[in-house]
Amino acid sequence: MKLARKIVLALVLLVFAVIAGLQTIQVRRELARSELDMQHDHRLLGHTLGGSFVRSWQVEGQEAALTLLSDANLFQEQVRVRWLWLNSREGNALPAEQWEALLDGQDTSFTDQSRPPGWLISFTPVTVNGRLGAIEIIEPLVEQHQHVRQTVVSTAVATGAITLAFLVVAMAMGRRLVGQPVEQLVELAHRVGQGDLEARVHLRQEDELATLASAMNQMAHELSSARAQVEAETAARVATLEHLRHSDRLATVGKLASGVAHELGTPLNVVLGRAKMIASGEAEGEEVPEYARIISQQVQHMTGIIRQLLDFARRRTPQRAPEDLTQLVERTLALLRPLAARRHVTLDQEAAGPLMLELDAGQIQQALTNLIVNGMQAMKQGGVLRVRLGRERALPPKDLGGPEAEWVRLDVRDEGEGIAPEVLPHVFEPFFTTKDVGEGTGLGLSVSYGLIRDHGGWISVSSEPGRGSCFSIFLPPGARDAQEAGT
Repeated sequence: MKLARKIVLALVLLVFAVIAGLQTIQVRRELARSELDMQHDHRLLGHTLGGSFVRSWQVEGQEAALTLLSDANLFQEQVRVRWLWLNSREGNALPAEQWEALLDGQDTSFTDQSRPPGWLISFTPVTVNGRLGAIEIIEPLVEQHQHVRQTVVSTAVATGAITLAFLVVAMAMGRRLVGQPVEQLVELAHRVGQGDLEARVHLRQEDELATLASAMNQMAHELSSARAQVEAETAARVATLEHLRHSDRLATVGKLASGVAHELGTPLNVVLGRAKMIASGEAEGEEVPEYARIISQQVQHMTGIIRQLLDFARRRTPQRAPEDLTQLVERTLALLRPLAARRHVTLDQEAAGPLMLELDAGQIQQALTNLIVNGMQAMKQGGVLRVRLGRERALPPKDLGGPEAEWVRLDVRDEGEGIAPEVLPHVFEPFFTTKDVGEGTGLGLSVSYGLIRDHGGWISVSSEPGRGSCFSIFLPPGARDAQEAGT
C-alpha cells in the first residue's frame, strides 16, 4: 500500500473513531437525561396523585381512593399506576434499596431490564391513617429505545457521510501533498541509481518532502562532481600506469641491447667480409651472386632482430586479438636468447601445441619477459630456465574471486638462489627489489602482475632458498581453443 493511502486510511479511521466516540457519549447523555425526565415526571405524578388519594380516602373511603388511581390509568396508555402497602407481601418483595428509601419518606425508582423492553418503576411514599404505603408508577422504555435506535441510525448516517467526505478530500490532498512528491522522489532515486546524475526534482511545497528533494538534488550534484573527479583520477592513473609499463619495457630493452648487439656481430662480420671480397674483385663469376645472396640473408636476419626489439619497445594502446600463446612464448624466448647466452643460461620451452587466446600480445610478452629476465638474474651460476605452457584447474585467489575452473598456466621456473620466505609476500609490490644497484627498478614484477590482472588472471609464486623459484601466470581460457583456431 502506498504511503498516501496509508496516511489517508489512518486519518479516516481516526476521524471515524472520534465521531463514533462523540456520538456514543451524546447518546448516553440523552438516555440519562431522558431517564431523569421520566423520573421527574413520575415524581410529579406521584405527589399529585398522592395528595388526591389521601383526601379521597379520608373523605370518601378506601374504595373511592383506589377508584381514583384506577381512573388515572385511563388517561395514560403507557403509564400504569397502582397502590401497595409497604407491610404487605408485595411491599416486602421490593428491592431493599427502594424499601429503605420509602421507609425514610423519600421518592425512589429503579429500572427493571429483566422484562423486555425494560421498565422504569417509581415509588412515592404516602401515609394513610398512620399506615405507610406507596403509589407505584410503571412506564415501559419503548419510546426511549426507539429514540436510541433513531439516534444511532442518524449518527451512523452522519458519521458515514462525514467519513466519506473526509476520505475524498484526504485522498485528493494526500495524492497532491504526499503521493505525487514521493513518486517524483522515487523516480529521481531510480534515475540516479541508473547513472543519470543530472536528474533533478523540484517541489513547490514547503515541507519535509521538499527538504528531502533538496537534499537528494544536492546528493546528485555531489555524486556528479565525484564521478567527474573519479574519471579524471582514473584517466590519470591509467596514463601513469601505462607510462610505468612503458618505462619498464624500455628498461628491459636496455638489458636486451647488449645481447642483441652481440647477436648482430656475427652477421655484420659476414656481410662486411663478403662485401669486401666483391669490392676487391676476389669474388668472380658465380661467386658474386652467391655472396650477394648471403649478404641479403644476413641483412634480413639482422632486420628481423632489430624489428623484434623495436616492436617490444614501442608504446601502443592495449588491444586484444586472437593469439597463439605458444608462438608468443617462442618469439619471446628468441628475443631473450642472446641475453641468456651471455649469462650462460639455456632457455627451454615445453608446450603441448597451439593454444589460442584472446589477449594483448605486447602486454603478455612484456609480463613474460620480465619474469624470464628476473629468473636469469637470479641464476648467478647459469643453468636452465624452463618455460612450460599448459592447462590446469585452479581456484582463483580471494581478491579475484570465482569458483575453481580450468585456466591456462604458464610457468617460468629458474635454478637460481630462490626467495626468502619473509620476502616472498612483497615481490609484487611496486619498487620492491632485492637486486643489486643498477640491476632492477622494482617495477618489473608489479607491472607484470598488473598486466595479467588486466587480462582477468593472476600470478602466483613458489620458491625455496637455494633451489630456485617458479612464477606461474594464470590466464582465463578464451572463447577459442586450438581446434577452432585450426578450423
